[in-house]
Amino acid sequence: MSVPTDERPPPESPPPPPAPSGPLARALPIASVVAAVLALVFGALWLISLNSDSVTIASDRDAVLRDARQAVLNLNTLDYHNADAGLDLWIQSSTGSVRDEFEKNREAYAKLVTQQKRTTSATVSDAAVEELDERAGVARVLVGVDVTVTPEGQEPKVTRQRIEAEMTKTPDGWKVSALDPLLTPGAGG
Repeated sequence: MSVPTDERPPPESPPPPPAPSGPLARALPIASVVAAVLALVFGALWLISLNSDSVTIASDRDAVLRDARQAVLNLNTLDYHNADAGLDLWIQSSTGSVRDEFEKNREAYAKLVTQQKRTTSATVSDAAVEELDERAGVARVLVGVDVTVTPEGQEPKVTRQRIEAEMTKTPDGWKVSALDPLLTPGAGG
């Protein structure tokens, strides 16, 4: 006995949607090409800007400002209990004639601070790069620093100073190459 088979034709898949027509259909491929070109142009401009002089100068300004702040802290902090470590920081933070002076007078500075039995510590209240000559590797930074001087057995005294630090770029970063105290307005003089 044979089993009747259903000889219906297989179900048909739905017809594809009609292709869009009209001005919108013609504008979509053009808009896609324009978007791709704009993405390439803006990507290229972004890559060029990454290597521009303004990015390099901004990076150098940040580095010199960071190093100047740290150097001024180092040069205004000294504890008579461990003068050698503080004087090492003075030397590490400086270059040129300033470093030469610190190295030449190291023993005299250590003796003086030890005899006076005083400790100094500093905090930078503000700093700004006044001038930067990237090609010459020289910058001038204005720094406001509060120095707390504590003679042994006495109350600490805070003095506010304004300093212009000349910074010179070295293989180890920016170092102090000159220091000039600035007069505070109203301080007389």
